[in-house]
Amino acid sequence: MNIPVLDVEAGIARLLGNSTIYFSALKRFTVHLGAARAVTAQIAAGDHAGACRTVHTLRGAAGLLGAGEVQAIAMEVEKALASGSTVHALLGDLEAALQRVQACIDVTVPKEVATPIKPVQANAMRDVQELLDHLGALLDEGNGMAIDIMDKYEIVLEKALGAAAWHTILAAGRDYDFDRALVALQGARSTARR
Repeated sequence: MNIPVLDVEAGIARLLGNSTIYFSALKRFTVHLGAARAVTAQIAAGDHAGACRTVHTLRGAAGLLGAGEVQAIAMEVEKALASGSTVHALLGDLEAALQRVQACIDVTVPKEVATPIKPVQANAMRDVQELLDHLGALLDEGNGMAIDIMDKYEIVLEKALGAAAWHTILAAGRDYDFDRALVALQGARSTARR
């Protein structure tokens, strides 16, 4: 089966046709390009849980953006880690796939994204709770626009949820781990209501 290195059309479709958000997320994907080396180091240090988290985060980010080859290999690495099998050869494959994605990103991402991002305007929201509801819905859908909402309204959201909780949510979101970000958001809102 021939899996594409980077399926831009599928990635844009996954983000509801918003190419601006897609290319912005694709630029941020570069933080994951050292994942194979990071997993190798985590395994060598005996940090099995950390290695699992790194691969899981990579798989989610790759899937969101249409990096099918990386997603498929990351899934195999996850399975191998879960079963206690050796992952050395798979990590070599993953490193090569990540390098191919980097080459695609270099030629695919426009230097400047011409269309401005149009997130929901804060003044169109009745209050911060509505903004939090909107963010929660985006995270629940796995919609990449959540990251842009977090970036645009960071000061408001940090004040509403508290610095520690907000930084946990933001870190998870930027790692494309929307499930973890949603759980942290729900926990922070529950604590804030008390």
